[in-house]
This record gives sequence, C-alpha cells and structure tokens, in this order.
Amino acid sequence: MRISKRFFKSLFCSTAWWAGLAISLALSVLTAKSVDESNETHFSYQANNAQLAIKARIQSYIDVLRGVSALFYTSDRISREQFHAYVEKLNLEQSFPGIKSLNFAPRVLAKDKKAFEAAVRNDTSIDPQGYPDFAISPAGERSEYHVLTYLEPIESNRVVLGSDMWARPAVAKALAASRDTGQVTSSGKLIQINGPYHHIGLAMRMPVYRRGMPLNSVEQRRAAYYGSVGAGFDVRMLMLGAVDKSTMNYLRVRLYDIGRNDENLAPGTTDPARLLFDSAAPTGDKHAQPPSLTGNLFVKRVIMPVGPRIWEAEFTANKAQMADGYDSYLPWLVLAGALTSTVLLYSIYYSLMTARRRAVELAQEMTKDLRNSEASLAEAQHMAHLGSWVLEPGSGKMNWSAETYRIFGVDRLLDEPHYEFFLRHIHAEDRHKVRAGLDHSIITGEEFTLEHRITLADGTVRWVQTISRLGHDDRNMLLRGTIMDISERKHTVEALKRSQELLRELTAHQDRVKEDERKRIAREIHDELGQTLLALRIDVSMLDARTGKTHPRLNEKVRGALNHLDATVKTIRTIINNLRPAVLDLGLTAAIEWQVAEFRRRTGIACDLIIGDKEFVVDDTRATSLFRILQESLTNVIRHANATRVLIELYQEDDRLAMTIMDNGVGIYPENRKAANSFGLVGVEERINALNGEFRIQSAPGRGTTLTIYIPLETEDETLDSARLLNSVE
Repeated sequence: MRISKRFFKSLFCSTAWWAGLAISLALSVLTAKSVDESNETHFSYQANNAQLAIKARIQSYIDVLRGVSALFYTSDRISREQFHAYVEKLNLEQSFPGIKSLNFAPRVLAKDKKAFEAAVRNDTSIDPQGYPDFAISPAGERSEYHVLTYLEPIESNRVVLGSDMWARPAVAKALAASRDTGQVTSSGKLIQINGPYHHIGLAMRMPVYRRGMPLNSVEQRRAAYYGSVGAGFDVRMLMLGAVDKSTMNYLRVRLYDIGRNDENLAPGTTDPARLLFDSAAPTGDKHAQPPSLTGNLFVKRVIMPVGPRIWEAEFTANKAQMADGYDSYLPWLVLAGALTSTVLLYSIYYSLMTARRRAVELAQEMTKDLRNSEASLAEAQHMAHLGSWVLEPGSGKMNWSAETYRIFGVDRLLDEPHYEFFLRHIHAEDRHKVRAGLDHSIITGEEFTLEHRITLADGTVRWVQTISRLGHDDRNMLLRGTIMDISERKHTVEALKRSQELLRELTAHQDRVKEDERKRIAREIHDELGQTLLALRIDVSMLDARTGKTHPRLNEKVRGALNHLDATVKTIRTIINNLRPAVLDLGLTAAIEWQVAEFRRRTGIACDLIIGDKEFVVDDTRATSLFRILQESLTNVIRHANATRVLIELYQEDDRLAMTIMDNGVGIYPENRKAANSFGLVGVEERINALNGEFRIQSAPGRGTTLTIYIPLETEDETLDSARLLNSVE
C-alpha cells in the first residue's frame, strides 16, 4: 500500500500526467470531428449519386415522350394500330416501369365532333368490337375539344378514354402555352389517377404539329397544331427504380415542384402541396403524413430542371444512422486508449526511476560495473538476436554467449560447447562451406562471412549469419565470431519475392481480362449496335428516296440524318478498332502494318517498318501484348518526342521475338524517366515482365529514344499445355 500511495501521489502531482490528459481530450475531440466529417462526406456522396440517378431516369422518361412526338411527325396520320405497336415495342413495364400511360389527344373542332366520335366507335384496328360506348366527356358543347383518344396500355387507362382536357381551364391554359411555345408542359403537382389501376402520378404533354408547316411564330405554330402527346408517370415507381433500395434505408429523399423555370422560384420550400415524392411515406398516398426524421441531421438540397419546371430534391439522413457502431464509440475508445497509454507510460517511467534507485542501492553491495556490463551485453545480443563465440583452434574449445545458446536451442548448463559440437549443428548441406571458411580464416587471418542454416535438436531449421575474425589474447591465437539469427529476415525476403511474383501474375491476369473485355465489347458493338445502325440507315435511305421529289424540305432533313448516321458508323468503327482491332485476327505482322499506317495517317510523321516476309507465329497473348506495346510507344512519340521520323523493326533472334522502336525526337531526360506520372513506360515494362521478356531503353537529351523489346516465343511446354487445354475443351 505504501508504494501504491506513493505512485498515485507522484502521478497526480506530475505535469506530464496533466499534459497527457489534455492531449487525450484533444485527440478524442479531433477523432469525433473526423468521424463526423467522414460521415458527412459519405452522405454527400450518396446524395450526389441519388441525384444523378434521378436526373438520368427522369430524362429518359422525357426522351420517351419526345420519341412519341417524333412518331406523329413521321406521317400525316398515325393510326391506333401503329401507336399500339410503337408503345408495345417500348416495353414500358420492363424498361420504363414509372410510365403508366402514353397517349395522344387530337384537337377536335365543334363541327367535327359527331364525325370524330363515330370514327372512334368504329375503329376496330385493335379491338374487333371497336369502342361502341365512346363519347367525349364531360358532355356539353364547346368550341373545340382535346380528347384522349389513343391510350396505351389501354387496359389500365380505359377509364379516361374520351376525356376532354380542354374542359378544365387550368389544363386548357397549360395546353395553349405548350402549343404556342412548342415546349413540354407538366401538371406540376401530383394527380390521383382513378380506375382499377389507380395510382398517384404526374402528367407531361408535348404539342404535335403537322409536317412541312413553318413553326417560327406563335401564329404559325397555332396553324400547324393538331394535337398533343402525353405521358402519365407514377412518381413513386419512377423514384424507386432510380434510387437503390438499400440507400433508401438511411437516406430520406423528398421531391418538390417549385414552379416553372420562367417564374420567380423560391427554393427550400417544404409546402406539402408541392411535394411530389417522399421515400419515407410507405403507402404512396400524397395525403399521407410521412414520419419525420428527428435528431441531428445531414441535409442537402439540389435543383433539377425537368422540362419546363424546376424540381427541388431534398436529401436528409440522421447522423446517428450514418455512423456505424464502431464510429460511435471511436472517440471514447481514443480517449480511453490515450489515458491508458498516459498511465502506462508514466508507470514505465516510475518503474524505471524506482528500478534505478534500487540498482544504486544494490550496486553498493555488488560489483556493479561487471554485472551491468554483462547484463547489458546479454540484453543487447538478445534484442539483436546476435550471439558471440570464441574458438581456440588448437584445442577446439569454444566459449558461447547466452544468446548463442538460445539460437542453437541448447541448454547452457547441460551441454559444453566444442568445435565438433558446433559443426554438428550446422545443416548438412552447408557444413562443408562453414568448415572450409573457418579454416581459411584461421590460416589467412581474413574475415569470413556466410549466411547458412543450422539444425536444432528438435529438427527445426534456422537461417543464421556467421562472421569470424582471427585475434589473440595474452597467450593463444583465438578465432572470434558472431552468429545472428536471420530467419525472420529470410522469411520476409521470400515472402516479398512471392508477393512480387503474385503481383506480376495479377498484372498479367488483369491485362488478359482487360483484352478479353475489350474484345467482347467490340464484338457486341459490332454485332448489336452496328446492325441496328445499318437497319436504321436502310430505313432512312428509303425515306430519302421517297421524299426526294415530293417533300424537298423534309428530304433535306433526311439527308442530314443520313450524314449523321454515316458519321456515327465511322465513329463506331474507330471505337471498335481502338478496343480490339480486327486486324489482330489476321496475324501479328498484319496488325503492326495496320498500326503503322494509322500512325502515318493520323500524325503525318514519317514511319518506316522493317519486317521480314515470314509471318511470325505467336499466340494471341503475345501478339496482343506486342501490339499494345507498339501502340503505347507510338503514343509516347506523339505526346513527348517531337519526332519527325520513326523506325520500327520486327525480327526473330534465336528463340525470341524482338521489336525495336527508334525515333529522332528530343529524348528522355534521366530525371523524367522515373517521374511519378510516367505510367506509359511502366505499363510497357509490366507487360514484358508478364511474358518473361526483356526491356531495354536507350535515350539521351536531343538524341532520340530507342526501345528494344525481347519476347520469348512459345515453348514446347506451353504448346503442350495449350494442346491439352484444347483437348479437354473438345
């Protein structure tokens, strides 16, 4: 108890203790701040991702509406059957689950009302029974009607078939504005859609004008206007399809419509009447009161233009939910750890001071210098895993230090060391080298150094380093030596070598995966997108032929579309060649000749190729690697060399394939060769190492650069392995 009281008294009177306490509190506060900043960064990242996903999904839905508008511009009259086929191909349920309806509403004058209703009732293009009960609603006589006539899918939207949107003043005003401006119009607030498939939705409409009529003024657009196309969106389905469900678990998303983009907007509104979506409302009912987040919150608001209106997205998350359990306790753990460390450090300091005082007391009774010297030497040897020994060459007697006994795993009280005893513990494969080296050191007096193995009594093998040097005492010649346990270092070196080998294998695997993925993407672009563009070009060419004389203005637009299609096809071919040039399938020689020709064409730099008539037969991996190395090297010439001439030579040297790339550019400065951002040469070297090749570079400022690459050709073992793989596949 006396010592304990003294310790605590010393502790609380120590300036170091109070300084450690202050530092511990500061570390805890900084950790809490760091955790909060990390969580805020994570929240901002998730909110940005959700915003981008929402904008992309909404834009894709607006693009669908524009596509429907374009359909009606392709012909003076689009039938119900054509409209049905077009919407059916869109596959709304799978591709655009938030779109609940696509519709067309023609403008019907009062004088044409009865004929229009009769035509719709007798329309049997989709339903053999027609629509015998069709009538414009609400009833009544008006100067004009804007009637929902084509509706897809009809099963879930039949309840609004025949509805006159012009009968509602607010809708009529919006339709008139859309007609006069040619822009998309939106309902701007949620609409309760009744019927068997009722949902809360949002409506958007776009005007449709007659083909060939001018649209430069309001009067011209009114004269050309003959109806509108529209889309009904289930906002909840749209949002749930855009934002990942797992994100919704801790991130609350609310959408508000704050008005048209030409109005005086007031961002930051929380008016329930403007609320379009709330991820916390489980039922999707716009009148439902969603649960509110409480506590300390992260909040982020962003503005998104949607057609003619502006939406505001509000993202909120509870700070406590953003932090995992470990983050919540981390500041307290840091505080506890820092305080504990302070106490421990002071305890060590106190113990050292106490031990020193006791050592001084004991030193008065014992031979202090000798004991301290021996203890210090033994401790130093133990810490360094370094033992010492002395050999009398004439008698073979040896004197070992305590650490030497420990390294050999020998009990110093039971075993008396002798030279032959020492040699017996040397590994059998290394014993001759050790004996010869020690004898040579005794004869010549030269220092002997060797890393070798020793065998312990239990069969354990350790790596050690032995160093010996000849010396003398007062009477005899002695061989003094040290032995260091380097097993851990050896294991570390072996692990490092293995890690480098694994890293090289991983790099080679990544290159193979990347090339395979490029090949797959190029094939899919060629097979899918290429064929689609070809079919589209054929259709546009037919349209060009039909409108050449009858519709000159439309024909001009069609020819422009043909030019755009041709440019797109050319771009796709360039992308395919960049991903995986098809010429690689014709052999390495053909691929390199094609690349050189492309280099000349794109840069205008003179490029000479020296290659034999014999085709080099190499596997796809080597051919692809050499091709990519050539691409990277020529890219470096373009970016950095300022060269006017390039020479490329491909030849076979014994069992290796060699490629030399030489330019007359500015060369590479030695300090730039290992620059942090010079990944080109690093990538080339990694590709060559993956194939067990050799890479040489010769360059000097103002004297150009020469790269020489040696790749071993496929060995017989690799050929046999490939044959076995093919046989196993067959």
